[in-house]
Amino acid sequence: MKMGRFVVDTHVHSQRTAAGPELRKKLEGSKKPKYSELGKLLRELKPYDNSERLLFDMETYSVDMCVIRPAMTFGMTNELNVQLVEKYPDKFVALCTPRETFEKAMRGEIDWTIEAACEELDRLLSTGKFVGIGEGMPIDPLILTGAKKQISREERIEQMLKAMEVAAKHKVPIYYHTGHTMGYVLRMPETLNPLWAHDLAATFPDVPLIFDHGGIQGWWWEHFTDQCLHVAASHDNVYMECGYWWTELYYKALLDPNIGAEKLLWGTDWGASIPIYAQPGRKPPTYPVQLRKQGVVTHQVDCWGWSLDQMDRLEISQDDLNLILGGNAIRLFKLKFPLTRMFKHVE
Repeated sequence: MKMGRFVVDTHVHSQRTAAGPELRKKLEGSKKPKYSELGKLLRELKPYDNSERLLFDMETYSVDMCVIRPAMTFGMTNELNVQLVEKYPDKFVALCTPRETFEKAMRGEIDWTIEAACEELDRLLSTGKFVGIGEGMPIDPLILTGAKKQISREERIEQMLKAMEVAAKHKVPIYYHTGHTMGYVLRMPETLNPLWAHDLAATFPDVPLIFDHGGIQGWWWEHFTDQCLHVAASHDNVYMECGYWWTELYYKALLDPNIGAEKLLWGTDWGASIPIYAQPGRKPPTYPVQLRKQGVVTHQVDCWGWSLDQMDRLEISQDDLNLILGGNAIRLFKLKFPLTRMFKHVE
């Protein structure tokens, strides 16, 4: 049986890079390339359309629609996503990121500024081809590579507030990245500081602010998820992706009187190289995480089978499950749906 009336994965990467051959060249035939080495290489490679595998999984798991997005740090582009949306308008909508500004700064052609990044976001959203901003907030690529030192908390929040202004102008959701893969090296300071989002949510109460991964991108630590929950419980406009949560983790949000099913969006990071690790008899028995000792995974990880299995164990009403799996996405991203009154009303 299909899990919900209308199933939407709100965090999908339909693009991929053929990193294997280039990685082997750089490592002179090493059998176990490291995630840290892969992360550096992905910034240099051009992506390709991986939608054949995505469409196969959509049919397999009865997923009706995907919100596809570029991964700004790993070379994925807005243009490829637009092509896919135009080819399959009933299956895909897209988020945007200021990729052109990012690439020019990476090549040393310009000095990256948040103003330039926001001008690009404004242009992209003005086309009407995108439904939001993500993955994560715009950031200087030289900070991500380590070529520049980290800026202060105050300066970074000011940058993110400027991006929030663009989201407010276009009345679209914007994403705030949280969690850590344990393999790729991440230098986005906010990803380990979800509580910073209090300032953003309070300053722009009408802008939907969504936590990428809901604090869990990898590992078993619930610390960042607890911080995301604190922000979501404090502001009406804050939401969380939950596709990488194990079953028990959902109840923290569902039982909180200021959160509930109406604040959760199913989003799994489909397309990312994050395997599911199993440790039977322990808590949690399975969870997503990059395993550095085993090296980079070379197959398309089946995150949907695992994630939907976690949700299937929830003892909640189908109406709440329908909100998490698609109803909230329809509302926030203004997705086309043929009928009214099919999802529980949310103020």
